[in-house]
Amino acid sequence: MITMTSLLLAASLWMTSSMVNAFTTSSTAPILFSTRCALPKKGLFAANKWDMLIDEDEDEDLQFVGGPPVPRDMKYNLYNLQKQRENYESMKAVGGKDITNDVYARDPEDDTFWFIGKIARVGDVTVEKAMARLWPMIEEHSARLRPVELYPRWGKLELWVTPGDSELDVAYCKPELQFVQMFREIDGVEDISKAVRNVEIGFQGELYENNEEGFRTVRTADGKAVKPEVTETSTDRQPSEAEMDELMEVLNSQVEASSE
Repeated sequence: MITMTSLLLAASLWMTSSMVNAFTTSSTAPILFSTRCALPKKGLFAANKWDMLIDEDEDEDLQFVGGPPVPRDMKYNLYNLQKQRENYESMKAVGGKDITNDVYARDPEDDTFWFIGKIARVGDVTVEKAMARLWPMIEEHSARLRPVELYPRWGKLELWVTPGDSELDVAYCKPELQFVQMFREIDGVEDISKAVRNVEIGFQGELYENNEEGFRTVRTADGKAVKPEVTETSTDRQPSEAEMDELMEVLNSQVEASSE
């Protein structure tokens, strides 16, 4: 899960004043944060780092009906989410980030890609098959996580992947990193639930804590960075919490200004 500190990872890649300028005054700065400071009242949130609570009254606002039948093990409930989270953590602990991918969702009519979570897979399960198997859960999670931006397009959302733990490369607009679009159906696979067992895949959904704004990026229709690469500098000194807070305030204020 991305938090304010882990997203920027400036604790290990300290940004000097020139880097701050690159983020805040340069036209090449990546869009890191939403200008929305809080989700609607009935949203998805984390009680702690991993635990998730789903408001039982949320159905009054968000309706997920229609569409293709959803396998029982992919229905959006706490039990299935917990099992998939456990699968992800176990798989990554053994296979490392090479068997994982970061997942983004977007409204097909918008160029903003929202970070939704991470998947893992084992054996000969491809990322395409893993995403097809997890599609109902991931798409609904996307709509719940961003009810304003993504829920209205539930059922038609696009899901994209990048290599595992590549958030920094995305933020810095690394030109070699291109998002890859996934699809609900796989050619030649009639029943994905039979082709891929639920124990061969894992999903760790993104959660927001303390009104966290969420990680987003603007990309072209084929998943390439819109803005030029942002270069970083680093020193041996680690940033203090006060410096991190100041940097976050600068970033957010500049994003808000650019959106007006």
